[in-house]
Amino acid sequence: MTPTFPDEADAWADRLRRSVNDREAFRTAAAGFEATFRFEVLPDDAYPGEPVALTLVVDDGACTAAGTGREAGYDFALRGPYGAWTDLLGGDVDATAAVMDGPFDIEGSTIQLMQRREAIAALLDAAWAVDVEFAY
Repeated sequence: MTPTFPDEADAWADRLRRSVNDREAFRTAAAGFEATFRFEVLPDDAYPGEPVALTLVVDDGACTAAGTGREAGYDFALRGPYGAWTDLLGGDVDATAAVMDGPFDIEGSTIQLMQRREAIAALLDAAWAVDVEFAY
């Protein structure tokens, strides 16, 4: 069954973890990379709910944990309104433009992200490969 986002965010995050781990391109590009990513879905006109935070932990080319409700620290955060997330996950926007020109805000070392751009690209490919339905 296809998870509904953001209502079944944990199920979607688990599928993302598996999708990331199935990608040789990610394993190679993320070798030696340790980071915790936090993805925040913020309410907007389409989604009136509470913010949803997902955490993805990367350790030496593998995604070791993914899900919601983790309040631990993070190295990078990507925040944006629900509508922007549906566009991003649906592959309808260029990820770099969405971050550089809005509507997403990024927190963390952009230099380190640029150094790991191949890993980030593989992470995005993994996210686009996960089937998802949008609740709003």
